[in-house]
Amino acid sequence: MTYAFSFDARYCSGCKACQAACKDKNNLPAGVLLRRVIEVSGGSWRQNGEVWNNTVFAYNLSVSCMHCIHPKCAGVCPTNAYRVREDGIVFLDSTKCMGCGYCEWACPYGAPQYNAEAGHMTKCDFCIDNLEQGLPPACVAACPLRVLDYGEMTVARGQALWESSPNQHPYPLPTYSHTQPRLAITPHPSMNTSETKTVGNLEEIQPRPPSNWEELPLMIFTLLTQMAVGGLWAMTWMFALLWSLVQFDATWLRLLPSTLIGISVGAGMIASFAHLGTKKNAWRILSNWRRSSLSKEILFTILFALGWLSTALEILIMHRSTFEVTAITLIFGLGLIYNMSQVYRLRAAPGWNNWRTNVSFMVSALLLGISVMAPVLTHESNLTRIKLPSTQWTTIGTSILILLLAQLALIPKQYFRNQNVMARLGLILLALTATAASLFVPTVQLSLIAIPIFVIIFSEEAIGRWVFYASRLVDAD
Repeated sequence: MTYAFSFDARYCSGCKACQAACKDKNNLPAGVLLRRVIEVSGGSWRQNGEVWNNTVFAYNLSVSCMHCIHPKCAGVCPTNAYRVREDGIVFLDSTKCMGCGYCEWACPYGAPQYNAEAGHMTKCDFCIDNLEQGLPPACVAACPLRVLDYGEMTVARGQALWESSPNQHPYPLPTYSHTQPRLAITPHPSMNTSETKTVGNLEEIQPRPPSNWEELPLMIFTLLTQMAVGGLWAMTWMFALLWSLVQFDATWLRLLPSTLIGISVGAGMIASFAHLGTKKNAWRILSNWRRSSLSKEILFTILFALGWLSTALEILIMHRSTFEVTAITLIFGLGLIYNMSQVYRLRAAPGWNNWRTNVSFMVSALLLGISVMAPVLTHESNLTRIKLPSTQWTTIGTSILILLLAQLALIPKQYFRNQNVMARLGLILLALTATAASLFVPTVQLSLIAIPIFVIIFSEEAIGRWVFYASRLVDAD
């Protein structure tokens, strides 16, 4: 048997007995609902001559995990904690879950939810323990009007969502999902009207609004690792001339920017680790590296870190880094930035699922890398008393200027009313002004203002990343 839920929306009274039974059965804390009854309403009063008519309507939709034929949660889970059983039930093995929350981002229906008390994700398991005893799921048993049922997919009553186009799925189910949810719905007449529909109990079914503070470790991780990758790229060409002119052993000079890169990577990985709810399962994160972008991101982070370590050891032993090892490390860094951006390219995250994510992450890496290495280059130039040619500082300043303009162009226009975005715009303009002054005003030298420019750039990038995480459910195009 392959199980599926069925729901008759015509007669649901919205009593929420199914929702309460599920919460009680699974002993769920406040803020976690594995089954939700969505209240949809709409319509208005309209005057036709001397007569007023109304098109007011309301209906309920009871949903939980859809136990999809092609579950997105199982595809993206880095620890392979999800398993699709022979009976169609999508089962989450909490002993493998590390609580990263990636499946919640990816699921079109928001079915997996983080249980802060347990430290891992939770989702509907179709009450497997009840099924094994010949009993129905708790939600089905609790429904007083018997509008919620379960059974074999082939005998399901109503519109089988796994056989119909997502565009035909009733509101508010997403129209972009291609997971083929195992849910059959007998539609309420109002589901097929062209009237505007709204969810009336959004606060109830989403009682725990997403907070950027929860994603702060990920912001730190993305910023620091991007700066490390861009820093290594910048180091390969910005310091070459200076090191070639030094008349003594330049090992410690080479180690200074390399150490900064290593600290950035290490601090970023620690911050990412701190984000996990069940840290003891972090070792499983590469289990799904073939399919999960998150697994690939961590894989390339590790490879980049090992590549950096190899270059650092070469500097210590050979007093220089070889082209081959540096080139391979840079390739790993490019793979890291690409897979990092792919982590956020999810259909269920319209604010992230666009080309800007890929481009802005790459621009951020280059901008942060060049701007952080400019003060280090200034410091080494002052220590060695070797004055670099103005053409090199012009190249550095021009690169920063172009990248700042690129970041400015990448900000969606509809975000300009956001206070945080306005603060970021002010910082970008300030950095642009300072960098342009170093290029065109003879008395202003980039080497003298490199530190303030880096502080400004890092600040605007931090604000930009804060806005980015807050925009997950906001369409940016």
